Amino acid sequence: MGKTVGLCGALLICTVMAQEHSSAPVQLQGTLNVTAEAYTSSGESPLQRFLPRYGMRLFFRPIVRLFGQVEVPFDLSLAANTGMQVGAPLPFQQPFNQFGMSPQLTSWLRLHGGYFSLRLSELSFGDVRVLGGGLELSPGILRLKSFYGVTQHPRPLDTLSGFFGVYRRWAWGGTIGIETEGGTQVQLHYVRSIDDTASIRLTRIIRDTLRIDTLSILQADTIVTPAEDNAVVALSFRAPLAGILVLQGETALSAYSSSIRSPTKDFGIPDWLFRTRYSTNVDAAAMLSATLTPSQAFSLTLGGRWFGPGFRTLGYPQLQNDIAELTAAPRLSFANNTVTLHGSVGLQRNNLRSTRLGTTWRFIGSVGLGWQASQTFGLNVNYANYGMRMQHSNDTLRVDNIYHSASLAPRWTFSALGGTNVLTLNYSFSETSDRNPLTNPNTRQQSHAAVLSHALQLPSTLGFMTLLSYTVTRSPHVESRLWMLGETLSYGFIPGRLTGSAGLSLSTMHTVARDLQWGVRLGVTYSLREWGTLNWNAFLNRVERSGRSPFTEVRLLLGYGLNL
Repeated sequence: MGKTVGLCGALLICTVMAQEHSSAPVQLQGTLNVTAEAYTSSGESPLQRFLPRYGMRLFFRPIVRLFGQVEVPFDLSLAANTGMQVGAPLPFQQPFNQFGMSPQLTSWLRLHGGYFSLRLSELSFGDVRVLGGGLELSPGILRLKSFYGVTQHPRPLDTLSGFFGVYRRWAWGGTIGIETEGGTQVQLHYVRSIDDTASIRLTRIIRDTLRIDTLSILQADTIVTPAEDNAVVALSFRAPLAGILVLQGETALSAYSSSIRSPTKDFGIPDWLFRTRYSTNVDAAAMLSATLTPSQAFSLTLGGRWFGPGFRTLGYPQLQNDIAELTAAPRLSFANNTVTLHGSVGLQRNNLRSTRLGTTWRFIGSVGLGWQASQTFGLNVNYANYGMRMQHSNDTLRVDNIYHSASLAPRWTFSALGGTNVLTLNYSFSETSDRNPLTNPNTRQQSHAAVLSHALQLPSTLGFMTLLSYTVTRSPHVESRLWMLGETLSYGFIPGRLTGSAGLSLSTMHTVARDLQWGVRLGVTYSLREWGTLNWNAFLNRVERSGRSPFTEVRLLLGYGLNL
């Protein structure tokens, strides 16, 4: 921690020198944000167990430029909390305190070190941060990327919270290909991710103490989450044709082992590429899209995706598999580009190899209209429909429901009351319809929500913001209504330097009983000009609930921000 703080101080000193001498060999840009927080509460609330009494956050993202040629971006995130009570949640998979740098040494060479993000392709890698190193090369038409590091940190077994632990996960991979000035791309990607079974002490104790054989080791995976192994190879391309059509797509093959403790099976594949086991599953995925743009007023995108049920990439842990999907998305502008009409329609199904008891079909459609009638009036209208049907062999498990929603959002800017006014309305409606005769009485739901806001800015720097919202949600067994009224007042005591604000909100919710909640917010912002901005905010929130004791919480925030 001491070295990190020292590094921050050194970078800040360099920042001041760079700002005072724009022609200095060392120049800095970026942002710095520091926040200190205090929190206390009284009464009955589950939040008391989770929020710390005191906390501090630091986000520092400077970009150092050396001699106008070398660019070195840094990424530093630090956090410190005290007063966390017993029963707080487990830490995140990735630690909050992170430091990374990605220097751009030349126009064609970038290096990565520490924590960084690197996207290879849509089917291989790009959704997780890496702690390690990497590089990107782009001389001429050649494109080369590579990385090596940790993508998941170990967390031990915690029986009290029901958490089964995860191993440290190592990953490496890269991309090689070409990209022309016209946008044509052809790239080959490879990624390997594997868990380190020695990263959790409990597993080592079981192994060293019992001297267990392969079968017993498999039984240990019922205590700790099984270790995984995954390799993905993918080929992606992009091809502009005739100036109005762009084809792009990707095909990928994955090998995934759900437990690396299962016995191996030799297929002649090098171990560094992938080690085949009895738990290994091999499958493929493909994506293809075509975008037609004959003019600036019209475009049409057609797309398709196919993911085999066994396709898995740990570079995108939340990626769905076992789906086939077709989509179409047109867009049209007319009336001198004051009206824009856009929409999309798609059909998706699963059970591609008849491995499930029923096949689920999904229909997704949406349409939107944007109208900018003048500089003072605009309107947005949207509608979406989502349908799902699954013909299960068991009648009681069949699914046939439709979710649809609509929204209307006009906005109007006008002069009145001695200043500039902005009036906006947002109304939305959503409904879920279940056609299953057994589940319909318990799952049908309908919701209406409306938000009306009015902002008034006077020449004296005095500003008002009024907000009124109403939401009603109806289900077969309960109906809830929520009203909320808020008013915010702001004033520039020293124009461009010191601004103060105060807000008051009142809301009431009625379900079985009626709850009343009111809140007060005070804020002050002071500009230090080239030295940044200071801000202070205080929040007081009180909830009065029928049949229960009131709950009160106070939160204080002190922040500092600097744009380098």
